[in-house]
Formats: sequence, C-alpha cells, structure tokens
Amino acid sequence: METNFETTDTASNSWALGKNLLNAVKLALLRPVADEQLPVSWGQLCAFALIGLLPPLLGDIAQVGLHGHLSWQNLADALVHLPILLFAAIAAGFLTGRAERTLRLWQCFVMIAVVVDATIYLLAGIAPSAQAPSWLRGLQVDDTQWPLLWLAGACAIAAVQRIAMPVMRALTATTLCAVIILMPLTAMERERSLWQRSFTDAELAETQPGAGFGEDDLYNQRERLDRELAAVQPGRPGVAEIFFIGMAGYGGQEVFTKEVNAVSQLFQDRFGAAGRTIRLINNRKAAGVAPIASVTSLSAALKRVGQAMNRDEDILFLFLTSHGSKDHRFALDLWPLKFHDLGPARLRQLLDESGIKHRVVVVSACYSGGFVDALKSDHTLVIAASAPDKNSFGCSNEAQWTYFGQAYFDQALRKTYSFIEAFDIAKPAIAERERREDFEPSEPQIATGVAIKVKLDQLAKQLAARP
Repeated sequence: METNFETTDTASNSWALGKNLLNAVKLALLRPVADEQLPVSWGQLCAFALIGLLPPLLGDIAQVGLHGHLSWQNLADALVHLPILLFAAIAAGFLTGRAERTLRLWQCFVMIAVVVDATIYLLAGIAPSAQAPSWLRGLQVDDTQWPLLWLAGACAIAAVQRIAMPVMRALTATTLCAVIILMPLTAMERERSLWQRSFTDAELAETQPGAGFGEDDLYNQRERLDRELAAVQPGRPGVAEIFFIGMAGYGGQEVFTKEVNAVSQLFQDRFGAAGRTIRLINNRKAAGVAPIASVTSLSAALKRVGQAMNRDEDILFLFLTSHGSKDHRFALDLWPLKFHDLGPARLRQLLDESGIKHRVVVVSACYSGGFVDALKSDHTLVIAASAPDKNSFGCSNEAQWTYFGQAYFDQALRKTYSFIEAFDIAKPAIAERERREDFEPSEPQIATGVAIKVKLDQLAKQLAARP
C-alpha cells in the first residue's frame, strides 16, 4: 500500500519539507531513500515545483540586479518539465507494476530536478571567477545536455531502485523513463529567464530630442525597412561586386552599433559597396536611423540582395555582431520587444532561401564557432570570432570595437583586400591581446569553401587593380 504523509499544520509541513530537501539531494546523487523516510503529498509536490523556480530566478537577479521585474511570459517554459516528469512517472509506475506509486515517483522526479537545476546555476555563477579551479572554468556548466542526462538517469534509477523485479523489466522501465524525459527536453529551447532588467525613464527616453524607441518607431518599422531595401542598387553585369549586410543584434550596448556603422562605411569606401549596403540595428538611439535587427528583417534583407545581385558574379558579405550563448544562439534584443531566436540552422535556412550563391559570413559573438559547421559549403567562407565553447571579448558601451572587430576589420582589412588573409593577420593579434590581458583564448574559427576561395581571390585582385 502506498504510504502518504498527510500533514495537517505548519510545523509538520515544514518538517516534511526540510526532510525532503535532504532526500532530494540523496536521490540526485543516486542514493536510495526508504519509503517511510519520504513524506509524499500534493502539498510537497507543489512546494518543490515552486522551489524549482528559485534557481533560474536567483541566477537572473545575480546577473541583472534587484532593479528588475518578473518575466511572467517565461513561466510556462520554466515549468514545462513538470508534465514531462509526470508522463515519465506514469510510464515507470505502469512498467514496474506499481501504478499506485505515480504520485511518489512524480514527486521524486521533481525533487531531483530542483537539485540538478540548483547545482547548474550555482556552478554557472562560480565558474567565471578567477578564483575558480581551472577544471570548473573550462566546464560548460550550463550546457544543455549533461544536466539533462543527469536528471534522466537519476529519475530512472529512483523509479526502480527499491522495487524487486526481473532485470529485463527493470531495464525496460529505466530506459523508457529516461527517454520520456530526454527526448522533449533536449528537443525544445526553453526561455527560463524569470527576471529582467527594468529601465529607468531616462533610459527609456534618452536626453536627445527624438531619441528612444517609441510608438512611431514601432509602427514605422515596415516602411523604414522597405526604404532601406529599396535603396539597394542592382549589380552590374560582368563585374564582381560586394553586397554588405550588417546586423547589430544586442540593443543594450553601443559597441555593436558602432561596429556595424564602421564596417558598413569601410565596405563602402574600400570595397566598392556604396549603394549596396544594408544595416539592421537594435539600438534605442538608432531607432529612427536603421531598421531593427530581427529574423524577419534579416530574411527580407537577404531576399532583397538575392534579387538585386548577379548570382554567379556577386558576393554577399554578412556581418553579425552581438552577444552569443553557449547553445549557439545569436542575441537579438531590443527591450521590451521579443524576437525570434537566430541560431545556426535558422541562419543557414535564411541564406538558402535567399538564393544567394557566393557568401562570406562573419559572426562576432561569444561561442560563435557553433555557427561554422551549419553554414560552411563549397561557396561559403565562414568566420567566427571564437570557438564553439569560448568567449570573445570587448563588449562594452565605451568600446568602439570588440577585440575581434578591431583586429579583423579596423586593422587587417585596411591592409589587404583578401578576407582570408585578413583572418590570418587578425587571429594572432587577437591571441596576443588576450594573452596580455590574461583572458582565456577565444580561438577564432574559419572554414573556406573551394569555390568561394577562387571567387574571393579574383575579387581581391580586381579591387587591388583599381586606380
């Protein structure tokens, strides 16, 4: 018979919760907990569901500060594991022949999830510290895979560790339980940020007349984007030309806007891209100057370039600069607007849909090396500011360039017309600066297709031969 501890007063509820917090740690560490030592009730289950919100909430507050607000829209993502764990508990109870233990199993799974999340957020907070051991600084503590493997494994073991049954039946139960947990959680992208920065009135409406992102800017976006795209001039037959798209994704720091503006000017002045440049910028001060940077605006820009260029002759240079995440998402942010995610697969899809043949794609962001494999092809040059598991540096409001942007665009590309040679010049310069400032190497990446290399060599000679 299933044993439930039905608590009737505050003291006994608190006692049961405290006891189960210790039990949660034991279960997460794959240690058995006797039934009589595990208080089970709907109240306990709800309490642990709520406690499970604390790790992401406190983690966000630690990063953003107390001056913020709750992101209620992300609550569903933060709690989506609960029904998944319920399905796993039902399956495990059925396969073990103890369906009456479903509530107990579900509660155990939710308790384990709390410990896993708390551990991950704690390590994520400690890892960047200079005092952290080297093994921890190199550990991808918020990687989306190994925490889920830990969760699924611990839940599967908890489901069968105290029930005597044939080996094959136990193996089937643990496997199915783990699969039910792993498959949906690894397939989905969860936005678990529960606390976001609140902007002051001064930040929402800058001191300059007309600055800030207001109602008119929001409703004029389509018109502004259409004007930007309509200004793109078609390529001239028989001449290889550069079409430039620059995208500053993160609206909370000036450096990305500065980079896109500077690189856009560089390509107009040095690479003959005047009349064939598009800027997409997330910045409150630039709201009336350039269209916002979103997946929608990028898709429209790529399609416009694909229509305007001579596809067998001309070359797209796409420059993306922003923050990046360890799961390889390029940050598109202009608070309070919420944009679609831009990851490697989505960017490749947008490029393919545009019909653009010859492509140079430069992604300047932390962990941007995660874009390389998805984007590389025979007709594509892909450059990333960092390895898939490394940070890049130089993101601040005061900076004119990121470390990568300054070394590659402001220095190397002013010496050569070759995008590949510029990378060879910039990479050691970046490494030396990072070594000098005691940063872990970012390890910029490059992938060069055979066909695009021939095309770029021809372009470099053509540009160098200009009077």
